Formats: sequence, structure tokens, C-alpha cells
Amino acid sequence: MGHPLGVAFAVLFLVLLVGTLTWMLKVPKPVPPEVARVIYSVEAARRILVPIIEGVYSERAVELACRLGERQNAHLILLHVIEVPFTVPLDTPLPELEERGRRALETARFIAVQHGFKPELHLIRHRSASEGILSMARQSRADQIVMGIGLKKTSYGEGIGRTVREVLRRANCEVIISKIPVKG
Repeated sequence: MGHPLGVAFAVLFLVLLVGTLTWMLKVPKPVPPEVARVIYSVEAARRILVPIIEGVYSERAVELACRLGERQNAHLILLHVIEVPFTVPLDTPLPELEERGRRALETARFIAVQHGFKPELHLIRHRSASEGILSMARQSRADQIVMGIGLKKTSYGEGIGRTVREVLRRANCEVIISKIPVKG
């Protein structure tokens, strides 16, 4: 018979060894195919486009896009579209709108950097925000567009704006809308 302390260590070692082997050989529950497809489809988004305007809606959309893309280390594309009226040339200087767009993009970039992303920033001019967003989605081969909106209450009830409706209707990729209720 060995020393009592040596026997205690041998028993402890044996218990730890059996526990480790039991843990290692435990087969996880199989994932149903439909669940695996859903998980794969979300993780397949490698290029995420987030249209930005000033406001909490867009900032929340950036946060959501970051969380959606973190696991697969997606590429984040942040876009601000300056809508230029048809009554003026497309290259007309619009310093106030350009400055607002830059500020919105900087805030969005800050959020993305906090999540470890190195986002691609675009400030473009277009006659229609939806056309600008759809054009960038095609050019950048976006897998997803994440948009933040706040529904405006009108006398007819809540409504989705023209830009969001057009993007939802015509996008060739997945569109995720994050809605924040508006008081009033």
C-alpha cells in the first residue's frame, strides 16, 4: 500500500481523466437541416451595405450590421447618398449636405471600428437615394442591405418612406429593416 497522499492524487487523477474523456467523447445533438440552412444563410453574408443618414436609426442599423457580420468577419460598406434635385446639375456644390453626410459617415465609422471593422465609406450624389443605394449594392456585390428607419405617424397611420419601399422592392440581395418606433 502506498502513501495516503499518493493514493489521493492517483484517485484525483483518475477522476479527472475519466471526466475529461467523458466530456470529449460526448457527441453533440445533431442540428436539424432547416436550422443548419438558416444559420448558414445568415453567416453567408460577407458584404453588408448600410445606407446612412444622420440619426439614431442609421446608427442603430450600423450596430446591427456589425453584430450580424462579426462572426464571419464580413466587409462593411457605409454609404451616404446626397439626393440632388433634378432642377440643378448633379455636381452643384451642396456644402451643407456634404458636411452632414460626412458627419453621419464618421459616426457610423466610429461604431464599426468599435466592433473591429475597417469599413469602406462612400459619399455619393444621386438623383434618388434608393437608386444610389441599389447602384452601390450592385457595384459592391452586397449580400445584405441593413437599413434603419423610424416610421412616421401621419393621419393615415404609420408609413415606410419611398426610399425604403424602393430598396425593398428592387434589391437583388437580402434587405434587413430595423424599425424604431417614433413617438407622437
